[in-house]
Amino acid sequence: MLVFVTPKLDSTRPPPYSYRSRATIPSSNIDDSRVTDDITSLKPDDIAVLGKKHSKEDAEYCMSNKIKYIVDVADDKFNKFEHWYFTIPNANAVTTTCRTLSEVIQTETSKTSYVIPDPTERIRGEPKFVLKDIMNTFYYGSEANYSKLNWSEIREVLNSIRKTNIKIMTNVPERPIKISKLRKKIAGYWNLTPEKRKLVEDEYMILLDQLIEWDFDEQGKLVEESDFVMLPVVDDKHSSCKGNNRPIDALQQGRMVLTNPGIPSYEDLKDFLYIGDMSEIYQEMINQPDLVVDKITKAQEFIAQNYSPNSISKKWIEIYKTLTPSSIG
Repeated sequence: MLVFVTPKLDSTRPPPYSYRSRATIPSSNIDDSRVTDDITSLKPDDIAVLGKKHSKEDAEYCMSNKIKYIVDVADDKFNKFEHWYFTIPNANAVTTTCRTLSEVIQTETSKTSYVIPDPTERIRGEPKFVLKDIMNTFYYGSEANYSKLNWSEIREVLNSIRKTNIKIMTNVPERPIKISKLRKKIAGYWNLTPEKRKLVEDEYMILLDQLIEWDFDEQGKLVEESDFVMLPVVDDKHSSCKGNNRPIDALQQGRMVLTNPGIPSYEDLKDFLYIGDMSEIYQEMINQPDLVVDKITKAQEFIAQNYSPNSISKKWIEIYKTLTPSSIG
């Protein structure tokens, strides 16, 4: 049996994304599979999948009980989890979310890994892009990603093409980031003029009162209410290792994604979204609304073949079969 081993969850909070995408969703689409937070429930013939929050003791338990295990790496946390330098080299297989992260794993541990993207959780929606005097866009992402962005510039760029309202969903911080820390986080901050820096800081404080706390259902609703989804990114090491689940989910719901270079896995979708200089590509969207809808339609066909829970579960099954003579479906 393929057993996804996860940390014990806080029952008062929704299950985290990595728990769903890297455990419950694939497991629920594999006949001979289950999810557990009790590693001692494993049996000798099981194949364990240890997620990113696994411990060295988890790996040692599997090794001492002759249980094969897979390490699943969903983020570059090598600077935080030193035990990965033990658990990954000793694993029977390693999986990860994108090619860039696979390269990091190879560099750090000399271990080859299988790339298994995150499956989409969203129901396929109707492709839609209608021009309006005032367009509505929606951004969603973690606070770690959101706070790196120059929102003053982003708003200026969008409005230079067409008046555009922005809604932002993130895990809202309990306390605002201190301006001194904000200056270190925002990409290119020190290259700005003093006037531009002031605009960036003012925009951040204004947006704090408008941020929408992350909620799975509310996110889906706001995507449907938007005219398109905007996912600007920053080109840094942390971002480069991210998967493409955010644009996949938006396209699956029928909304175009506007983004810029910085996350290599987004380039896998270059034929289905708008990626480049945000001013230029937003203008392209406005000039050719029918093409936008056509791209979304083709994206959804691509997603059905490559990112649906069923297609992603097949990738897990293939790895399982390399580790055991048994077969599952």
